[in-house]
Amino acid sequence: MTALRHEARPSPRLTREVTVGNAAELGPFAGGLAGTYLVFAFMLAAPVYPMEPFVWTLVLPFAFGALLLTPADRLRRMVIDGPALIVIAYTAISFAWTLNQPQALFEIRRDLPLLVMVSLLASLLKPLDAIAYIRRAMFAMLAITTFGLILFPETRDHARSGLYVDDLPGWHGFFIHKNIMAPFLIFTLATVMITMPASRKRTFSIVWILVLIAGSDSATGLTAAMLVVALRFWFRAFHVSGERWKAGYIMSSVLVGVVLLLGALASLATIVQAYGKDLTFSGRTFIWTASLNAAADAPFLGYGRAGVFWRPANEVTRQIWRDVGFVVPHAHNGAIDVILAYGVIGLGLIAVVLVTNFAKGATLIRRSPMIGEWVITISAAQLLMGFSENVFQGHFFLYLLVMRAIAQRTINDLDQPQPIEAPVLATLRSRTSESRR
Repeated sequence: MTALRHEARPSPRLTREVTVGNAAELGPFAGGLAGTYLVFAFMLAAPVYPMEPFVWTLVLPFAFGALLLTPADRLRRMVIDGPALIVIAYTAISFAWTLNQPQALFEIRRDLPLLVMVSLLASLLKPLDAIAYIRRAMFAMLAITTFGLILFPETRDHARSGLYVDDLPGWHGFFIHKNIMAPFLIFTLATVMITMPASRKRTFSIVWILVLIAGSDSATGLTAAMLVVALRFWFRAFHVSGERWKAGYIMSSVLVGVVLLLGALASLATIVQAYGKDLTFSGRTFIWTASLNAAADAPFLGYGRAGVFWRPANEVTRQIWRDVGFVVPHAHNGAIDVILAYGVIGLGLIAVVLVTNFAKGATLIRRSPMIGEWVITISAAQLLMGFSENVFQGHFFLYLLVMRAIAQRTINDLDQPQPIEAPVLATLRSRTSESRR
């Protein structure tokens, strides 16, 4: 009987294929509305132009329609992401102590409904369907960006303004800045490389994205792209290694990573020079010091949503600009920007989201390798970009939320017991009758 029970248990591969591939349908209307909202959400968030909140509100009926039309039994599959919703609520509450209430109200009304609905609807759809809708939005934005670069010369460089001391080279399309376009391109690159089957379309898409990254002249984007490609090759080798060698493969990879990191630190001056930078990372070290000095006056709660770096500048912002010596739009470091806005409490909440993202990816790397690799790769790339850019707030938080929702939905589906298929059931009955004889 022990052997019989062991044989009756479906293999992990069978469970993964049955669960993820045959998840319950929402119906043509609910599924279509949910997917349409995801496409609009990513297209609205990507350029980060200061559109009025009513533009974002116009697409909310798609989300509400999807929730209303989804059958109750399938609505229970939807993931309520506690850590993510706590971060969203905390950012809204920071309106109570922000130094810039008008701008904070604008951003809260614009971003928070979008973040909540994306988190819910991404988990309402089947994981592979949700990813397919996200890819459609990504391709639409790639086409719009390319269209802008071809027809509008101003999208191919950054003219000197109040935020930029000198003219800056590099494409940015309809994005405000090349370093705002870079996270979008990195998210798209990882999504295309990992979730699309091998084909000419996939190859063309990867080349297309890499050309845009190279033309942007963004050191942040270029470094993150290298990480995405390296992780892709690492995971491919990991998946083909035998079970008995996986632990050794991970340990040896960690050792190699440590050696490479130490070598990079020892050759930091040469590396930054190759990027056309210096050891101040284009003045970022001065910005970090000035921002941390300002954060020391409000260490726990920060200065609230949009509390600093907005015009008209308040005294905290003006002091940072005086210490730096020029006008900057943010602290150029994800963690420092979070501390300025939400204090160490907010940083702790964001850290929980990031850590649990990696945990979800690690949980799925054997049971659903594609989604596990997708989550880990993008989370790692976003963490790397956070070293020099503000990528943990506002629309950038959308990338973390959608991955969390899809990953948790996949985990929930895999944990549900699966019915034994007819051929398997017939074999079990035959073996049971033989054992009774």
